[in-house]
Amino acid sequence: MDAEINLLEYLLREINHRMNLVTRNYLNNKEITMSRFWVLNKLSQDEAITMKQLQSQLLLSSSTLTGLIDNLVADDLVYRWRDDKDRRLVFLKLTEKGAVLLNEILEYRTKMLKKIVDMCGDSIDIDTLNKNLKTLLNASDDAVIF
Repeated sequence: MDAEINLLEYLLREINHRMNLVTRNYLNNKEITMSRFWVLNKLSQDEAITMKQLQSQLLLSSSTLTGLIDNLVADDLVYRWRDDKDRRLVFLKLTEKGAVLLNEILEYRTKMLKKIVDMCGDSIDIDTLNKNLKTLLNASDDAVIF
């Protein structure tokens, strides 16, 4: 069992690494970093989110996230505002320009993944793979390792 788990860990890590390499090359042409992509991607999952929530989800320091957000705001990719009732709360959301850019990036990643899956031909059942990966993802929410 340990050998199979070690192989699974290796395969997931390598696929992620290769996807990130190809994505990073694409992002360089768009003049955007992987860190900025991660922020845009997280912001797309909610209507609005606080800086504190985003910081805890991305596991970034406050200063690192502030620098990323400052640049994204300057590039009109993210909208930032303070809560009227509690000025300590800073909210963020994607601008239309940010959403368009993120969609372009995600479409590219989807096309890349489709090409890889197509190259596998009948040797891969995408429905079964998706079902198994979803099961792993859901189980990872409950996994606690000490």
